[in-house]
Amino acid sequence: MENCNRPWQNGIHATTDFLELFFENLLMNSNHDLKNRYLHVEFRHESAIQSANIKCPKCNNCTLEELAIINELIKNPSITQKDLATIIGKSERTIKTRTVEMQDKGLICRENGKRNGKWKVLVNI
Repeated sequence: MENCNRPWQNGIHATTDFLELFFENLLMNSNHDLKNRYLHVEFRHESAIQSANIKCPKCNNCTLEELAIINELIKNPSITQKDLATIIGKSERTIKTRTVEMQDKGLICRENGKRNGKWKVLVNI
């Protein structure tokens, strides 16, 4: 009973593996198999544990918003920030802020100007 108050000593720890698979399915149109047993503490099937970081080394610090933006820019490079905001469900101001941050990180860039230009994704997902 002494170890019940210290679950990390019993090999129990917090993990985001299932959430990463879920959000990768949701935002990046992946097709990971999501089963209840993946939520169990004792489940150890390494092929079920995947991260966006493995596929996209430059995105080690990408947020889910940034991954969603990248996914939409891949689908439609000429999308406007207003349309992007509508699709992702964020404000236009948030999208403008995120795209500037993403350009600074080297994840995306704008080609051929603001009005008639297109977005270019600089990372492979």
